[in-house]
Amino acid sequence: MKAVTKDIMKKIDDETSINNPSIELMEMAGKEMYKIILKDYNPKNVLLVLGSGANAGDALVVGRYLLEKNINVSAYKIEEIKNQNAIINLNKYRGKIVNNIDDNYDLIIDGIFGIGLNRNLNDDYINVINKINSLNIPIVSLDIPSGIDATTGISYKAFVKSDLCISVKYHKTGLFLDDGLDSYKKLDLVNIDIKDTNELIDILSIDDFKNVFQKRFRNTNKGSYGRASIIASSINYPGASKISYNALLAFKMGVGFTNLFVPEDVYNLYALANPEIITNKLKSIDGHIDFNESDLDLIIKRSDSISLGMGMTVSEELYESIKYLLNNFKGRLLIDADGLNTISKYGIDILNNKKCEVILTPHLKEFERLTNISILDIKKEILNISMKFAEKYNVTLVLKSSSTIITDGERLCIQPEGSTALAKAGSGDSLSGVICGLLAYLKNEDIYKISSLGSFLLGYTAKVLSNKIPEENITISDIINEMPTVFKKLK
Repeated sequence: MKAVTKDIMKKIDDETSINNPSIELMEMAGKEMYKIILKDYNPKNVLLVLGSGANAGDALVVGRYLLEKNINVSAYKIEEIKNQNAIINLNKYRGKIVNNIDDNYDLIIDGIFGIGLNRNLNDDYINVINKINSLNIPIVSLDIPSGIDATTGISYKAFVKSDLCISVKYHKTGLFLDDGLDSYKKLDLVNIDIKDTNELIDILSIDDFKNVFQKRFRNTNKGSYGRASIIASSINYPGASKISYNALLAFKMGVGFTNLFVPEDVYNLYALANPEIITNKLKSIDGHIDFNESDLDLIIKRSDSISLGMGMTVSEELYESIKYLLNNFKGRLLIDADGLNTISKYGIDILNNKKCEVILTPHLKEFERLTNISILDIKKEILNISMKFAEKYNVTLVLKSSSTIITDGERLCIQPEGSTALAKAGSGDSLSGVICGLLAYLKNEDIYKISSLGSFLLGYTAKVLSNKIPEENITISDIINEMPTVFKKLK
């Protein structure tokens, strides 16, 4: 699936309007939306809820076509309409204008705001949106549920919770981010005669990865399938490495060699926990990793991919270890959790001098520390900030939130699959293990594609499992153990 930001959509509209009057585009869009509404619903009494802009015009066109089908249509104006094309369609409208909203309808058309909204709503709009949300009546939103930013998905104090959102030409990126994810149950699309664009953002789905896993041949051995290593844990967080490694193990990726490197203080917790694990001691100090070149050289020698940071605690020793790996490892390095927090504290510029390919997997709070930009400000420009960061430091960024943004500074995609089952400690650790395994196994795929695949697998597996088990009851281990089922779908 492809999506566009509101800026790109406005550019498309402006270019199209040069040769096609915007009033005609409004007519075409409204007519096609009307057809979808009748396909999905059989309404008898419809309420149009109108704002002051062009979105009201779209709704009024829909209303006019519904009236022609002898469907009762009423319109409620939150304030006077100001958009000229919408005023023209208001004058063409022959239905009722009502002064209040009640429950005497079987369908509500949300024509309050279109994609241009960029400000917090006043009380009048908030009250109307809360009112229609409270009614047990299906709501259809036109182009974007009102109150949602069409690019970032953030809400402006309130937003319509639609049963169906009908987008024009392209879905908007805000539908797949932040509060946008909770603003609709179903999406549909109308394709009218407006300009195409190449400035599209990928919204990941299972079809994007159907051919990523190739046939395995009999005449191979463990050396054929890569070597993945996890560096994790400390006396403070001994469970983090277990979760991360088990993601790699239970995923059954087919990696030939897997290594777990932990501080010697917690070695006995892992030494015989699983016979498949090649467990290794690292020199430690006060229960966390000590900087030791010999230890790191051994890890480098044994690894095509390395994932580190999970539960390691922030320290100068970890910082020096990361710097050494960046300067000497020539494979693929994933930095997560306390690895990210350590870089934030002691200096992010070490990322500028590296021999390996690097993936960073922060959640929003960790990204706030990395960038010194508040989470609120990040959310307002999340796509631009993510791309600029990845470009500046020449890394692949996997920014985790309700959706995940993956970017290498040139390409960007949104991974929207998931469930609240992932809103538990350990989900980030498991993602590190999944991606680490993929990085070693899929040597011929680039790290942007692999990072996207890893994020998708974890999110999609959580979604699949949520159809079997209540989300509240799902553990991270449950998700990890379900992954082979999803893997089989891709195969």
